[in-house]
Amino acid sequence: MIESDRVDPVRRFLLNAAVIPGPGTYRFALCDRSAAQAWLIAGPFTSAVGYEETARLIKEMFGVECPVSRTMIDMAPGDEALVVRLARRVSDPGLKGSVAVTEESVELGLLRRID
Repeated sequence: MIESDRVDPVRRFLLNAAVIPGPGTYRFALCDRSAAQAWLIAGPFTSAVGYEETARLIKEMFGVECPVSRTMIDMAPGDEALVVRLARRVSDPGLKGSVAVTEESVELGLLRRID
């Protein structure tokens, strides 16, 4: 499928992990806070942020409401996502929801499905 053949509009997601939701070619690159801010104000997005702590940090950092949602997403060619994820794995997975999520503990990135 060529992007110009796409009938549906490009979808935008906000994620707390750089997931690969299905087969395809993806591009992921880290970005800075200003690029993340520009992405957020560029248009509507669907939240798939599953942790209240991450949603709260997004609100604090960017002034944007981020509903908590553990919904599964799929991405079609052209779709993109802003990823706000912990920069390091949690040593005890049982603590994942209670880890302090701060601006210093996350990295920001942009994920795009190419084809």
